[in-house]
Amino acid sequence: MRYTTFISELKSNNVITIPAEVCEKFDLKPGDKVEISLKKIKSRRLDIVIGQNPLYKLFKITEE
Repeated sequence: MRYTTFISELKSNNVITIPAEVCEKFDLKPGDKVEISLKKIKSRRLDIVIGQNPLYKLFKITEE
């Protein structure tokens, strides 16, 4: 089973838009059924979190 995660805004008529890139990747067409898992985001600001590369320990890379 393939899955992806994306952020979408709930529109006034209770509609959630799936990004075009996701529709293309999953070959989604109108009428297709999809499974949705929801998590409400408290902040209206979108944050990007970049995890630390685990290889830094192996190669003894220091954080700058």
